[in-house]
Formats: sequence, C-alpha cells, structure tokens
Amino acid sequence: MQNLPALPPTGVRRTWRKVLESAYQSPSNRRWQEEERETDQDVSSHEPKRGQGLALVGVKEEGETSWFLLREGHSIHQFGKQGSGRADLTLPSGIYCTPHGQLFIVDCGNARIQVTDPRGNVLQQIRSPNSEGLARRCRNFFDIAVNGKGLIALSCAAERSLLVFSRHGRLLQTFGGSGVGSAKEELEAPRGVTVTQLDEFLVADIRKGTLIALKLDHKTGSRLERTVVTGFHRPYWVAACVSSGMVAVSERGTETGFVPCIKVLEPGWSTVRVLGVCSAMGPVLRSPWGVCIDSMGNILVADWGETHRVLVYSAYGTGWTLVTQGLSSPRGLTLLPEGHLAVCDSMNHCVKVYQYIGNQH
Repeated sequence: MQNLPALPPTGVRRTWRKVLESAYQSPSNRRWQEEERETDQDVSSHEPKRGQGLALVGVKEEGETSWFLLREGHSIHQFGKQGSGRADLTLPSGIYCTPHGQLFIVDCGNARIQVTDPRGNVLQQIRSPNSEGLARRCRNFFDIAVNGKGLIALSCAAERSLLVFSRHGRLLQTFGGSGVGSAKEELEAPRGVTVTQLDEFLVADIRKGTLIALKLDHKTGSRLERTVVTGFHRPYWVAACVSSGMVAVSERGTETGFVPCIKVLEPGWSTVRVLGVCSAMGPVLRSPWGVCIDSMGNILVADWGETHRVLVYSAYGTGWTLVTQGLSSPRGLTLLPEGHLAVCDSMNHCVKVYQYIGNQH
C-alpha cells in the first residue's frame, strides 16, 4: 500500500483557509463544493480534483475533509519582444521577484539585467562593466537573485562565475571564474541562484554537484561565511521559501542512472522529498528547469518534455500540470506577491504572467 504524505499541521491548514477564503466565496466554487459533497467521494488519497479552471486538494482527517483551492494557470498578460531596445528581451533566462514586486530578469541575449514592475515597465537596467561587443555576446548570464539588503547575484555560465552587484548596479565581487583575483575554489559551474531564509545567496554548482550558501557583507559584497551542501547529481536551478526555509533543487540527472528530479530540502539541508520520478505522485519529469516554492509548500517547475509545460507538486498530495500551452523553452519561474506566476518564455522572448493562487512569502 502506498504511503500517504503527512497531513499538514493544524496551524498550516488554518492559514490556508484564511489565504483562500475569498476564493471559496465565488458562486462557481460554491456550486462545485456542493457537487463534491453530493458525490461523497473519499479524498483520503489526497489527489487533486479539477474543474471550472480550479484544482482542489482534499485532506481528510478525523472524518472531515478540508479543501484547499489552487487555480489552474491561465494567461493574464505578457511583456517583452525580441530586440535590443529598452523594453525588449532576447532569450530571457532567470527571473526573481522581490517582496515589493520588482522583477529582476536576466536578458541573456542582450547581456543585461532588466528591472521591471509586474506589468513590464522598465525601472532600471544593469550591465556588467565589460559587457560590450564580443564580450557581451559571450557572457551567457543564467540566473539572478536579490537579497534583503539589495545585493544582486547574477550567475554567468560561460565564465563560470557569480557576479555580485550593489542595488545601484555597481559590480562589487566576482566569485569563481578564471579572472584575476577570482577565487576558483568558490565555484566551478554556477547555475541557479536564490535567497534563503537567512538572507544568504544559495548557488547550484552543476559541475561540483553542490549547493553553496554565501553570506555576504551588505556593503562590499565580500564573503563572510560559506556553507557547502554535497550529494546532488547535476543540480541546475534552485529556489527557497523565505517563510518556511524549505529549498527545492532541480537535478538534470546523469547517464549513469540518476534520473531528472526535484529534491526538496528542509532548513537543515536534509532531503525530505524527491519529486517527478513516480507517476503515482504526479507527472514524471523529463528535463526540469526553473523552480519555485509558494508559501504553502507547493513546488512549481518548468519542464521540457514532449510539450513544454509548468507543473505543480502539492506539498501534501500529488502533482498536476498547471500550464500546457504557449510555452517555448520556459526557464526561470517566480511568484508575484499578488499570487500570479511569472515565467521567462525564452524562445518567445517574453515574460508570461499566469493566474495562480498562492503567495511568495
């Protein structure tokens, strides 16, 4: 018999009800709940139920079913087009949303960072000091994150380095790489980067098979502390939930038998779940890219399978497909404060925003 995931704590269930209370009041949702009660289905299997563009996750405890609602993704709007103009994007890659709703977008093809509001209005542009001409075309910026002090971390796949900028766009430090003054022992092939509950930058090193947590001085960007977490198989993208401290890592897998998956870690770095490898618990991953975590512990991931899609793996149940159409090489994902999901649709050279109920923090 298949083991069921642990039930969420009572306090968590109460928080979910409060967050989603307004969604329950809609006429269509009330009709749906009435239909579910009439059928009296046993939902102890925790499988999500769909309808009316929504997905219900049911948790049964002591004979009472608690319903938690997530809205299936539908497109709200998009911004950006291929080009090098002020509001253009070419092959956007990583994306990060601050608690205030500012989006930091890796504009890979233009070797710059675009800072926008959720509607795509450009607020700031940041370039590396040597990002002109041939050097600009070879930068291959990958992912980005911004900590609570305003430091900006940008990973560069081509130079195998992590660049740290001030909030004003001044380059402060370079970790990894082969340049003069760089510390190669720090990083060998950095890819995904995020910010942890402790306001440290967490970097996935695909070559070393590690996660590296960096505590930096908020003025100079210099390293104060470093924590290395080992035991990963080609870690690619990484995300953290600031409220819970949980971390999600997408792994590319290897030719020696390790399959692509998402590993979920608790704040002490122990792996507590492995997602995307068992069809009984949701879609099987083919080629996972960007990943993020909502405040309820659900994991969202961009996957390049037969179709390019965005998947959700429930914190206390099975997974399902959130977005199935209109994406071409989706890379970075991030959740906006109002509960929307922003996706870097790389080959369409834009950022697409979808409806999603859930909060980043």
